[in-house]
Amino acid sequence: MKPQTISTPLNSLLEGNQADLSVGLPVGLPLGIADPIEIHGARASIVRSVPNSLDASWKESYAGKCFKHSYYQLLQEALGKQFDHYFLILEKSNGKSLVQPLFLVRESILKGLPSSLKQGLGGWLQRRFPSRCEIRMLMVGCSTGEGTLAGRERDHAEVSMLLHQALPKVARRLNASLIVLKDFPSSYRRTLKFFSANGYARVPSFPACRIDLAYRDFEDYMGRTLSYKTRKNLRRKFRDADRLGKFTMEVLNDFTPVLDEIYPLYRQVIARSKFQFEVLTAEYFAGLASALEGNGRFFVWRDARGKIVAFALCVLEGKTLRDCYIGLDYEIALGAHLYFISLRDIFSWAIENQIERYYSSPLNYAPKLHLKLELAPLDLYIRHVSPVINFFFRHLIPILEPTRYDPVLPKFPNFTDLR
Repeated sequence: MKPQTISTPLNSLLEGNQADLSVGLPVGLPLGIADPIEIHGARASIVRSVPNSLDASWKESYAGKCFKHSYYQLLQEALGKQFDHYFLILEKSNGKSLVQPLFLVRESILKGLPSSLKQGLGGWLQRRFPSRCEIRMLMVGCSTGEGTLAGRERDHAEVSMLLHQALPKVARRLNASLIVLKDFPSSYRRTLKFFSANGYARVPSFPACRIDLAYRDFEDYMGRTLSYKTRKNLRRKFRDADRLGKFTMEVLNDFTPVLDEIYPLYRQVIARSKFQFEVLTAEYFAGLASALEGNGRFFVWRDARGKIVAFALCVLEGKTLRDCYIGLDYEIALGAHLYFISLRDIFSWAIENQIERYYSSPLNYAPKLHLKLELAPLDLYIRHVSPVINFFFRHLIPILEPTRYDPVLPKFPNFTDLR
């Protein structure tokens, strides 16, 4: 596959003209969707592409964050068939503008329930209220990761207040019934307390996991942190893998040259997953090196023949390494324990490169529990646009949230942090 180039959507708008904000909006939505929304002390505008005149504000809104503005542009280009990506321009009274990413998705509110409840409670709700179970949602944040507020930390309290005022009006213009602040780290709870105190239910999302890497090497980590049983089990897995052949890890600058090999491995992992929110495209992987602006770390594992049998997409954020996506060749993955091989090698690489913390994506909690990672809570803030429906909906949401039914999560020592 030839390398993919990312065309910027900013060129689709003329610079500096408020009327241009309607360009590129979906057919069938009201023409007034691009009209400014007046809110206390500011105004907001919904756009499909950030105008060139606001390019500096767009970059500043996500400067210093794990995923910068260029990453959100990639999502719009590569995942545009799965989500309708928008941007909310918050223009403050002092003339400063901030850009907050949004996206629309249609989801079932029963998706996170275990199969037993889907047949019981879920089946009853589906029969009685079929149109209410599939809901068009306006989501604030990132379609492939954690939510962040636009601007510097000093801006977040004001951005939170402005969003609280603007989002119901934005949702109505985009014909969304539900507003969701998606996967915001628990560090935002103080900043977003106005949401949970005024109409929004805060419920746990599937958490990430993390561990501090204050070790000399992987052996030191095992000896100081893991139980005897877990150490013995890991060493057996590594011996089993060695008997199948030698697996070597390398770090690439870009996935594009090996895209034809790594993308099918990602599809194998997705096919086995019980929870699928986003499905990444080949264009997404091809654009990562540019979109991550040098912070991407692209790991691949090869067998003795040189064939790629596993990969991991990681992002470096200061002294933290975020492990975002993995791909495995399931013809050998289970017998060769490739998941544990990849963790061992990533931990070793991170320690050698003075990385202080490893941070993993959600799900697959059983091995992370035994490896002594702790939970990194992520929150959802949810409300219905109708105040009457929302009065009842706020009490229903805690029953539907998926972490309540995961059998492994309560075994983590800091499980109560999720609430």
